[in-house]
Amino acid sequence: MGAATVDQLTEISASVGVLVAGIKADQWADPTPCPEWNVRALVQHLSLGNVMDTSALLSRPPTHRDLLAGFDETAAALVEAFRPPSAADRTLEVPFGRVSGLMALHLRLTELIVHGWDLARATGQPVHFPDEVVEQELGFTAEALAGRPAFAPAVASQAEAGALDRLVARLGRVA
Repeated sequence: MGAATVDQLTEISASVGVLVAGIKADQWADPTPCPEWNVRALVQHLSLGNVMDTSALLSRPPTHRDLLAGFDETAAALVEAFRPPSAADRTLEVPFGRVSGLMALHLRLTELIVHGWDLARATGQPVHFPDEVVEQELGFTAEALAGRPAFAPAVASQAEAGALDRLVARLGRVA
């Protein structure tokens, strides 16, 4: 498994930002592949995840302003919080438990990719994530999530399926 990088986070965040910007006014209440969330709630979940990881990296609670920020703003703040080389070595408290900064970066990449796929499915948009990053996170989930509760129970995927379809299947989505 390769190590996650801030450049990858920047690229994946930008791709998800394109998906968020592509949501039509009448799609915000539409269902997503996450049964508990509609499109609005999914985008809010992604933004809140960015805020919480940023707060953990900066060792400060989120501000009211942080909590009201849109996806692009929270993603930019997260990238900047992960930018110092020391961020990978920090220990963070995330919903997954206490993890290294590097593991938190992998978790964030995986969440952005999978929920980006959810958002694309819900809104009928194409999704474009670099195959090498998706393959990396597929390897990460195989190692890091083994025996731990993930997004949802894995579903079977075709052996010839692409990396993104295999990743989302591993985390409970039917591609």
